[in-house]
Amino acid sequence: MSYQSEVPPTGPSGGPAPAFAGTAGLGARIGARLLDVLIVGIPAGIVLGLFGLLGVAPGGDTWIGNAVFSLLWFGYFVFLESNQGATLGKRLLNLRVVVASGANPPVDVAAKRNAWMLFGLIPLLGGPLSVIATIAIIVTIGANDHNRGVHDNVAGTAVMRT
Repeated sequence: MSYQSEVPPTGPSGGPAPAFAGTAGLGARIGARLLDVLIVGIPAGIVLGLFGLLGVAPGGDTWIGNAVFSLLWFGYFVFLESNQGATLGKRLLNLRVVVASGANPPVDVAAKRNAWMLFGLIPLLGGPLSVIATIAIIVTIGANDHNRGVHDNVAGTAVMRT
């Protein structure tokens, strides 16, 4: 079933609910991201480091490690947000990624939302581009009443409190 054909959520008066009412604030979203880093990011980094893919072991290749980590991180977010509506960090903080109908984002929408994570695939420029994207997302989440970052606006998603 397409997310566009689902019945939209209703508001308290029985009419349509305002799109993206009850969005999660910047603090909760940063908290969820930090939990994801602790639960998944650090262990993945350790495993990649053990295989010499983060440039920490002799003969290690930093770019390959960054590329592998970027793909794994991107896949983690796309898979969980499209299938469950939330990563582990978001679930622990009762947050959920949704499209305007209130449904989980389909895979293509979740991929569009998280595409910025693939900057790590670009040799030399990936790190700086990732930092710039992160700053832009943080600033835009905090700059509007709906707590939607530039990545949410591009994909048509929001992070809601559940």
